[in-house]
Amino acid sequence: MPAMCWRSSNSSDAHQTNATSPGTSTHTGRINMGIQAVYLSVDDAALKRLGEAPAEELLDLVEALEEADCPQVGLDKLWDGLHFLLTGVSASSPIEGNPLSEAVVGVQVFDCDDFIACTRSEELPAIVAALDAVSIDEALAAADFARFRKAKLYPKIWTDDPSQLKAELEEAFRELRDFYHVCATEQRHVLVSIY
Repeated sequence: MPAMCWRSSNSSDAHQTNATSPGTSTHTGRINMGIQAVYLSVDDAALKRLGEAPAEELLDLVEALEEADCPQVGLDKLWDGLHFLLTGVSASSPIEGNPLSEAVVGVQVFDCDDFIACTRSEELPAIVAALDAVSIDEALAAADFARFRKAKLYPKIWTDDPSQLKAELEEAFRELRDFYHVCATEQRHVLVSIY
């Protein structure tokens, strides 16, 4: 997979991070399992701590939230495929202002080395509405995994059984959509970590 380019909420500059090697986190849920996406429901205090933390402390703070049983959902390695299914492009090319893209990669980037971003509670209604408008059955019926392979999406699983891939993408979509609903209802923020 090529280097991922993410936008920053503080700058129009793009940041790059190499997404070709497996994650090296010592967090027990992520050891040697490749690049995974986890979405955490966080309150104002947690978001403020993350916003004020130096970049070198962000990963530890995120993992502390995961270990503290912060409400969360994981897409495992399906984040890039789900982004492609919803938007037609890889998550390495997020679409600013597109709520389906932002559902997968977040809105505001904290750190690009270990990709950490957030979506504030006031930004959730547009994302929830966009997710609700998706007919996942129609999207999956139209899914062409040859296009997924051609786009070189992470990980290299797009030659696997199409019915299994569709079932996994459907489950990932429904879990993410339901998670965003809960966060919006509870007026919490969504923290996105992909590493």
